Amino acid sequence: MSGTMRSDLSTQQASVREVFSLALPIILSMLSLSLLGLVDTFFMGWIGPNAQAAVGLGGPSIFSIFSLFLGLISGLTTFVSQYYGAQKYTACGNILWHTIFLAFVTGLFSLLLLLPLWDLLVFIGINPEFIHETYDYVRIRMMAAPYFFVSYALLSYLRGLGDMKTPAIISAITVFINIPLTYIFTFGCWIVPAFGVAGAAIGTIIAQGLELILYASVVFNRDNNQQCATRQLVKPVLETYKKYLKISLPVGLSWAFEHYGWLVFGAYIGTLSKEEAAANAIIQVFMNIAFMPGLAISIAATTIVGQYIGANNIQSAEKSAYYSMFMAIGCLVSLGLLFFALRYLLASAFSDDTAVIEITANLFAIGAVYQVFDAMGATTAGVLRGAGDTRFPMLIQIFSIWLVMIPLVFILGNRWGVYGAWIASAIAIAVMGSFYFMRFRGGKWKSMGIMK
Repeated sequence: MSGTMRSDLSTQQASVREVFSLALPIILSMLSLSLLGLVDTFFMGWIGPNAQAAVGLGGPSIFSIFSLFLGLISGLTTFVSQYYGAQKYTACGNILWHTIFLAFVTGLFSLLLLLPLWDLLVFIGINPEFIHETYDYVRIRMMAAPYFFVSYALLSYLRGLGDMKTPAIISAITVFINIPLTYIFTFGCWIVPAFGVAGAAIGTIIAQGLELILYASVVFNRDNNQQCATRQLVKPVLETYKKYLKISLPVGLSWAFEHYGWLVFGAYIGTLSKEEAAANAIIQVFMNIAFMPGLAISIAATTIVGQYIGANNIQSAEKSAYYSMFMAIGCLVSLGLLFFALRYLLASAFSDDTAVIEITANLFAIGAVYQVFDAMGATTAGVLRGAGDTRFPMLIQIFSIWLVMIPLVFILGNRWGVYGAWIASAIAIAVMGSFYFMRFRGGKWKSMGIMK
């Protein structure tokens, strides 16, 4: 196996250490990707502000465009974790191949989005001053969709097994390879001409190709094949896809509705003063940093709960869920309070404009409240996803983002500007987190395993 074999999960007791040991490598993996973004932004700074903005916005734009497909593929973690917990190892390999086929086909289909790409970037709200550079960058990155999606399927498979260390190592290697590739293709070296912004995209898709090879070398190695039959090609079965889509499609739709909802939020911020927009950009950086451990714990919770559900060990599944929530809330609240205590110092590190500093410092107070419910919502969503409960959480998310947050952004924002917009987002996250927790407390998830 690619990871350490666990004992019989039907009798194993849940522990905080178990959650921490899975979440930590995910955090390290996320830090590696964040480092890559910083390096790319640094390199683009040598070209000019338009190049820097194009790459800085191009990456998130790609994820927004691909969010439906990536959410759909991520559902593999739920299936593999439950099959693994039930010791149905060959079923892990079977659903893996079904997802690989699906990932490759959806990757090919997503290439059709290259046709309306310019209009999509306009819709997302890319500034006309650097939309040409953004278009070049995103267009090249999107061409890698078929093998990038397959790579994401292999990552989701390993997460389902509980192997978080291998993706962390592969992520670090990919970043290490990507840095010189980005430099070479951006600025030119020997026989390689300088491609500018497009070079950053070329370097990235080459690194993603190597990443796929690394994942495949692990997933299809001898140990994995002997236990989970990962080298055994399967004939796609319609009933398997129906079962898969029943769980995974709501995840994909949730991701898509969430990302496009936040795009509307960003578009509204763009209508405010430059000081408010700058303060919003700064606070987003710190909210993303704080969210990183919460997301990692959420992913770990999906795997752990899924495995215990598969093993029919409901007691340990529930305990793991609570451990995950307490850990996430403790971590994010601590970070929120730390940021609040250092709010003026942090704000002044990013700007010397007194108005921007004051607005940013005030937003940290809202952010501290936001973090509590964000931690509870993200982790509880991961728990429910691990149990196979995805349709109701999707409805909660659509309601919270599109019927609570977006209307309130315009209502409160028109009265209090960026403060009103962030209060609206905090209210929406509180609503979402509360509903998720009530769904969890209701206990229906305990009987919703994919093998029921």
